[in-house]
Amino acid sequence: MKEIKEKAIALCRVSTKGQMLDGNLEPQEQSIIRAADILNVEVVQWWKIAQSSRKGKNIKRKDLNEMLDFCKRHKSVKFLIVDEPDRFMRSIEEYYWWKVNFKLAGVQLRFATKPEVDPEEDRAVFDELIDVYRAEQSNNERIKKTPEKMMAKIRAGYYPSNPKTGYKKSDVPGFHIPDEPNWSALRDTFKEMCRGELTVSEGLKKATERGLRTKNYGPKAVGGKPVDMYRWKDLMREPYYCGVVKMGNWPEIKPKGLHEAMITPEEHRILVALADNKGKRFSINRDNPLFPLSNEMECLECAQKHLKYPRLVGYPHNNGRKRKHYKVYYRYRCRECNTNVLQSVLHEELNNVLDDLVLTDEQVARLKASMASKWRTYEKTLIERLYIAEGHLENLKSKKSELVQSLSRNPDIEEDIKAEIATIKEQIAQAEIAVTNAKDFERDLVEFTGFALDYVNNWSKNWWSLDKESMRKCKQILFPAGFQMTQDKKVYTPEISLVYSYGTNKKAPVGANSSDVEGPVGLEPTTRGLKGLCSNQLSYGPKPQGTNFVLA
Repeated sequence: MKEIKEKAIALCRVSTKGQMLDGNLEPQEQSIIRAADILNVEVVQWWKIAQSSRKGKNIKRKDLNEMLDFCKRHKSVKFLIVDEPDRFMRSIEEYYWWKVNFKLAGVQLRFATKPEVDPEEDRAVFDELIDVYRAEQSNNERIKKTPEKMMAKIRAGYYPSNPKTGYKKSDVPGFHIPDEPNWSALRDTFKEMCRGELTVSEGLKKATERGLRTKNYGPKAVGGKPVDMYRWKDLMREPYYCGVVKMGNWPEIKPKGLHEAMITPEEHRILVALADNKGKRFSINRDNPLFPLSNEMECLECAQKHLKYPRLVGYPHNNGRKRKHYKVYYRYRCRECNTNVLQSVLHEELNNVLDDLVLTDEQVARLKASMASKWRTYEKTLIERLYIAEGHLENLKSKKSELVQSLSRNPDIEEDIKAEIATIKEQIAQAEIAVTNAKDFERDLVEFTGFALDYVNNWSKNWWSLDKESMRKCKQILFPAGFQMTQDKKVYTPEISLVYSYGTNKKAPVGANSSDVEGPVGLEPTTRGLKGLCSNQLSYGPKPQGTNFVLA
């Protein structure tokens, strides 16, 4: 009668695929087969893997979870055979966690190196604990020493990892050499992109045509696949190609590695900039001279409803014909309700408002007096500079006179004295210019005042020459509440700066308070859309029929 053997499963594990390719699984397999004969069991399922087993990596290991699930479904399995404890895992806590889980499933953990030892004996329990402890400490020591050794190689100019695309291993570990055709395909394409001859997408296409492929590893790896755009951008950002040796976020960096660089550091910076910009289908132009009012003016109705996007934006609009009679219209539209208006119409409406911002003669006189007062404070510094410049000039003239007098008394050093006199003459000329400039502060005040008053009296001419930031600041000063477009495509200004809002052509009645007159006491608003509102009461109100702003 044929003897019925108990069932077992087996695990052969190495840490890396390289170790698997080197044949390190075969000795474990032979050892497990011999142990199965000694135990008189049949191995019904094998797991042969390349998987790290360091601390923190074992709870979710795919192979262990598959093995435990297999044992739960096949109750006839009574043993799990592993070559040695470190082939199972290198973590004390996780080792016994898994051992208990297999035990609860009715499976005993046995080692092929000690198949005859009963794991329940006291001595065997102690030896097992020591073996697992040594496995964990060996792994900890390896983790600590490996980075130090690798960083030492980086400092020497080697790259202690798998070769980058375009390179391959040489006989010297860590020293990589060009791998054709990838190396030439990358180098030629990168340089053409740096010269501006190819875009990022065109560069990828060109490199693929030149034979660029991904690197495949393993016994079944043949050729490679074309590089996709994500991988292509990573290659463009890789500093290794300009000679830099660096691994991840490690602090060790070697600016000039031993390998042959494809490109220069400057070309690498260009490629990084190109890679970072790739993928942006368009760039936001926030300072488009065609649409200076974009994001500066709001749609009145949408703003009153407190909608999210009431601002106007500019855009070109065409008649849809791509052949004859093709015409482009420049418009503004509300981002919320899509109400649109021609650019020229909206600009003309705003010009009408700006044309009405006029200073009266009385206000001009006041502004001139105010600027003169401020200028006097500045004038003190200028006068001090004048005194200093004049004093310096007098000193130079005195020094020149002394040198001329000493010239006749010291004929032996005539050449030196003449050279010194020439130098003094140059200094005197510069000092005279400084004195002249210091005396011009009155003229500067007149010129500045004239320029400033002319500028603020001609807003419709000067407004459109402002840059975006200056236009925003002027809008805050002139129209504190901003300006809006009404539904009939007129420009509405709910609040005007007090510099322009009121005139002195009406006095308050005797004994009257501010509620008895139109506007602040003694003043009359000249804007029909603002009539009857004080400056601190201005808000979204009725649509204005026209504007005529003057200032007292």
